[in-house]
Amino acid sequence: MPFAEKIATKAGVLGIWKFDEPLSSLISQFSFTPAEQAEFDKIKNEKRKIEYLATRLLLQQLVNKKCEIEYLKSGKPQLKNNNRNISISHSANFVAVILSSQKVGIDIENSSRNIEKLTGKFLHKKEISEIEKAENKQFATILYWCAKEALFKCTDDDGIQFNKQIIIHPFDIKIEQNFTATLDNKKQFKLWHLIYENNIIVTCVE
Repeated sequence: MPFAEKIATKAGVLGIWKFDEPLSSLISQFSFTPAEQAEFDKIKNEKRKIEYLATRLLLQQLVNKKCEIEYLKSGKPQLKNNNRNISISHSANFVAVILSSQKVGIDIENSSRNIEKLTGKFLHKKEISEIEKAENKQFATILYWCAKEALFKCTDDDGIQFNKQIIIHPFDIKIEQNFTATLDNKKQFKLWHLIYENNIIVTCVE
């Protein structure tokens, strides 16, 4: 069973799962409800099927019981018959899930991912200046991307312009795991980052 790690953080309980089993093995480990079976059967892509199952098997590990995931109209996940908040993210071969009593967001990305073409769409000019100072600009860029994705998942606001409305406050990436950000110069958020097998994970709470 490829359950990788369970980590207690200030934001909540974080679980990480590495995809290293075939789809058939994951299916054999999972007990479908009728609703889940219907959802699963609609998925055509094999990787998406693996992500679906790995997410729910990881959730079972975190709560020690069967727990269903529902989706709001916004597309954000919530737990059925459970008052804890959930956020989910996938990278090339990992899934990360966080459970919290607070509104929470999470993002995981491979630190080697090329997002150079997207930087103008999600980075503010002040953040670009901070990244230019970084020893590893690629790492810093992915970290800022993860931070903004995690913050977006943490808020109920729609139509957010990442490069204008979300501002990551300057921090020393080499020594600080905790940092902060604002949305629309009003809402304050606390973020935390972790490096895991060449992936960057960022969690966020308001």
